[in-house]
Amino acid sequence: MKCKDVMLSYVYKCRETDTAGKCARIMRDKKIGFVPVVDKDDKLVGVITDRDLVVRLLASSQSSLTSVGKVMTVGELVTCRPDEDLRALEARMSKLKKSRALVTDAEGKCVGVVSLSDIAQTEEAGRAGTLLNQITHRESVQIARP
Repeated sequence: MKCKDVMLSYVYKCRETDTAGKCARIMRDKKIGFVPVVDKDDKLVGVITDRDLVVRLLASSQSSLTSVGKVMTVGELVTCRPDEDLRALEARMSKLKKSRALVTDAEGKCVGVVSLSDIAQTEEAGRAGTLLNQITHRESVQIARP
């Protein structure tokens, strides 16, 4: 199976110059928590998540007028091409502990998104469960209790 077989091909995007408030309204209105960020040429430059808005914007008392470019995530983005094998993508998602991947064309433009839920809809239940476990597994941290 290829990434194009499971990807969501209509993607809400924002520009790095858009305000965080505009991006938050897209998330609210479309009931999504993840928006690819593109430059003026529509090339992928990062993503912004609902968590980015809370941790990087609200927690640091920045304004909703702050540009998306100042609070977006830019490192460790998981990307793939439409014709890439889905299992190869799953392996990268598992390794990087990411539940979403951005599908880009040859010019670097975002043409789709593959999420863990998209994979779960097409893979057998056991395989999807294993991928979920691998992505969400974190090392346990022992906290000393008084």
